Amino acid sequence: MTERGKQLQATADGQIAELIDLVSTVDEATLRLPCPGREKLGDGTVAASMRHTADNYKWIGAFVQVSDGISGAHGATPQGGRRVRRFLRALGHGAADHAEPGTARGQHEDHYAAANIDPRAVVRQLSASRETLGRIGELTDSQLDAIPPNGSFRFCDGQHTLEQVLASLLKHQHHQVDALKTALA
Repeated sequence: MTERGKQLQATADGQIAELIDLVSTVDEATLRLPCPGREKLGDGTVAASMRHTADNYKWIGAFVQVSDGISGAHGATPQGGRRVRRFLRALGHGAADHAEPGTARGQHEDHYAAANIDPRAVVRQLSASRETLGRIGELTDSQLDAIPPNGSFRFCDGQHTLEQVLASLLKHQHHQVDALKTALA
């Protein structure tokens, strides 16, 4: 365990706790409100943004679980790099899942809609992700210093360390949570 890993884990835990609090307080009418700045995500509602944000935490948790195959400060081992890519492809997570606005968005259009959200299920998913992301605090210095293979996950460019990638992912998630707080204010 490292202080760096513990700090990243604390950041993820705090964000998820805040999101659970938000999701737990919404009613059906609130779920259908527009989420400013997230209009192109699914149907553009608070519900779509909540679901998307919760799904992102699930993906980050899955990424952390396979990141133990990334070792050494000089980058991923060939076997670990393939393992990460293969695992994420098997989950169906790739570049198309984070397409830019106006481009092909895959499953986002149907999946992220106010009509398709159950806040209790989202809270359960977030709780499970919170537990999985607890693993961040167990990452070693060599794992945090490893460089995930280019394209193995969002923000992985073959140049940034796992710690930097996780920090970028959590910064992105912070913006998602802030957008929800703004929409609900």
